[in-house]
Amino acid sequence: MILGQSIIEIFKGSLVMSILLVCSIVALALIIERFLYFSRNGFDTRKGYLRFSQILRGQGPNAALSFAQQKGNTLNGLFAVALQNRHLGSDNLFEILSSFIIEEKMKFDRYLGGMGTLANGATLLGLLGTVMGLMKSFHNIAITGSGGPAVVSGGIAEALLTTAFGLFIGIPTLFFYNYFTKKSNELAMGLDGVSDRIIVLFDNLKKKSANPPSIEPAPSPQYKPPEDKSWKF
Repeated sequence: MILGQSIIEIFKGSLVMSILLVCSIVALALIIERFLYFSRNGFDTRKGYLRFSQILRGQGPNAALSFAQQKGNTLNGLFAVALQNRHLGSDNLFEILSSFIIEEKMKFDRYLGGMGTLANGATLLGLLGTVMGLMKSFHNIAITGSGGPAVVSGGIAEALLTTAFGLFIGIPTLFFYNYFTKKSNELAMGLDGVSDRIIVLFDNLKKKSANPPSIEPAPSPQYKPPEDKSWKF
């Protein structure tokens, strides 16, 4: 019971509260979906790149590609794309990796726009419910000609409940929206840094393969004629 009314009666009696209830369900679903997505697709750029570079230098491209295909996260996908296009020049490879990162950034930001809209919309809907509740109270005063508690209590209760419920939805949703936005930007920036390092790594490996270290031949022994001892006294 809230202010003498059951929760079902509150939502049935107010259109704004019913809309806020739908907003709360959608916002909770988006938060859970983004949380599970980032949990499954999280990666450590520093450790991942170090392991990748060690395998590439020590065991070759095929072993590095097998390592990249072991996990389905975005970082390993970047490694696989880089290896599959390692024959390209630095500029072309940079463009391909940048395109890949942009596509992944769009996946990181998926549903965040809706989450931000719900955070702001729930708060504004709460204010709308406040205005409608006050309008209802003044309407009752105009009909009855008096402003006693029994006349205005219903409208004021609706105004307070919609405001509280809207803030209850909007504030946590806004917090999660900011958190996921920050997480998305950090992952994208990490991928940008790794892509630059991959290009430098490939350039160094190409230079080493094109200019192998020269090995100086061992000096051949010079021929010395046998010494003629018959002329020595």
